[in-house]
Amino acid sequence: MVEMEDWQHIIKNGVTDDGTLRELYLYKIPVLKTVDNWNDVIEIGKVDFRGKHAEYKGGLVNYAEKIYFVPDARLNALSPFRKWKFKTDIKIISEDDFKKKKK
Repeated sequence: MVEMEDWQHIIKNGVTDDGTLRELYLYKIPVLKTVDNWNDVIEIGKVDFRGKHAEYKGGLVNYAEKIYFVPDARLNALSPFRKWKFKTDIKIISEDDFKKKKK
């Protein structure tokens, strides 16, 4: 069984230089629901992906040296109190496309 810290390492290395992330890694990212100070959250990139099992529309962030997903609804609710500055759009590669690309 893979420990959570191992997944954090895999995900950090999973975002490639061209700004893509495998669908499998996206499913492993926990959702950030609440923090003590939202100004401590660092933006990584925006995500807009509809997979077989779920829809991800929001952003990947770094908080306390871990990666989390924050849904658009939460980002919008917090926008009056904090300005979000996502500079990158992260493209999610489906597992089927990843397997085709690997061949």
